[in-house]
Amino acid sequence: MRSFASRIDRVARRDLACGLLFSTVALAGFFDLYTNPQLLDSLGRGPDPGPALLPLVILSLIMFGGVLLLLKGMAGWASKRRSPAERQTPDAAFSRHAHAAALLASLLVLPSVESWLGFMVAAWLFAAPWLVWLEYRRHAKRRRALLVGITMAAMLALSLHLIFITLLGVAL
Repeated sequence: MRSFASRIDRVARRDLACGLLFSTVALAGFFDLYTNPQLLDSLGRGPDPGPALLPLVILSLIMFGGVLLLLKGMAGWASKRRSPAERQTPDAAFSRHAHAAALLASLLVLPSVESWLGFMVAAWLFAAPWLVWLEYRRHAKRRRALLVGITMAAMLALSLHLIFITLLGVAL
């Protein structure tokens, strides 16, 4: 008889573990937020939402992502199917690490580009290539990847500008 852990494939176990980690971190943050009366009292007082808004939004996003990962892991565990594309080869592992290194390098360059070109342009220039690459990797269609990536990058830059600069008045 096989053990419980051996029945769950590696991808499903990883998704379950990551979802559990993110959900636990979010729950701990919510507990900390709601047990801090000074921070919580600032929420919803007049037109200024107070310093509790950003942690509340971030914790909600972390919890949402954790729940999605848990659901994905449970679905993978229930299906017990693995496609050949999910099998990791040494080249795929190196490629995955190279992409992560490129993302970190672009994050390091982002502040200097932002001071030179401005927030909106820098945010778009950072997000567009990554979103085009992710879309191309998913569907392998160049036109679709360009259209979706460029559009989503513009929407992301615009929404960041509206939230942080217009609504919250953060000086960038």
